[in-house]
Amino acid sequence: MEKTITIRCSGVPEHFNLPWIMALRKGLFSKAGICLQWKDNPSGTGAMCQDLRNGKIDVALLLTEGAVRDIVRGNPSKIVSTYVESPLIWGVHKGPISPLQSDKLPAKLRVAISRYTSGSHLMANVYAQQKGIAHQDLRYSIVHDLEGAKHAVARYKDQVFLWEKYTTQPQVDAGFFIRIDQCPTPWPAFVVVATDAMLEQHAHALEKVLSIVQNQARLLKEDYDHTILMLVEEYGLNPADARSWLNEVNWAQESKVDLNMLRSVGETLQELGLIEGELNPTSWVAVDDFSAFRPS
Repeated sequence: MEKTITIRCSGVPEHFNLPWIMALRKGLFSKAGICLQWKDNPSGTGAMCQDLRNGKIDVALLLTEGAVRDIVRGNPSKIVSTYVESPLIWGVHKGPISPLQSDKLPAKLRVAISRYTSGSHLMANVYAQQKGIAHQDLRYSIVHDLEGAKHAVARYKDQVFLWEKYTTQPQVDAGFFIRIDQCPTPWPAFVVVATDAMLEQHAHALEKVLSIVQNQARLLKEDYDHTILMLVEEYGLNPADARSWLNEVNWAQESKVDLNMLRSVGETLQELGLIEGELNPTSWVAVDDFSAFRPS
């Protein structure tokens, strides 16, 4: 009898990770001899990068730009696969009494971010570049999570907050945020990242995990009406938004990484002054497939 392998995995508590949640509920990982311990992390990519560095988790579902930045800066982990191939649509939000408009933003823009190196931080820089605002002129408020962001934008009239637009939609509907713009990522939204230690010891188990998740993602698309109900009940989306999101999202159906795409991410981060040095995307990735890790 094979020994059960434990994999500690973390992701944001958002609809993107529904394939993992469904696989857990169905007991599919345990049937494959894997004890997958899931940890929701509402603070996002920056916090999960720190957990990978500290050995608190083995695998994380990270925003692509955040994963690249932290691996370049020494995180002992590798990108294993693209997870969500479609871009992430970031909503740009202000508070209910803010006069800000997307075409009249101040040169020294205040931005609420969950933490430094988070997706909300990195994409604020991308958005500023699009708007002709120097990234050096951005001012930040650390808000940790959505609840903190609601208080921050209510306090500062000159402040915006970037977060995935469907996740914030219930807060927009309730009047806590006003969405003034959108900022799609120019690359796939999420990647799967694993620590070097995890890959050295249990890459074959991670291969099984990703196969299970990819199959669950396919089933969610096929069982369209039931998935819409889950999105409404579990994530607070209204039916129209749930349908729009499910139509837009594209989960990867195989474990692969586009090195040219990663180089493009790296070049953008360099332009924004967020990473330095020579770009070597090959060193950021585990392997093109898992063949090097399969037992002979």
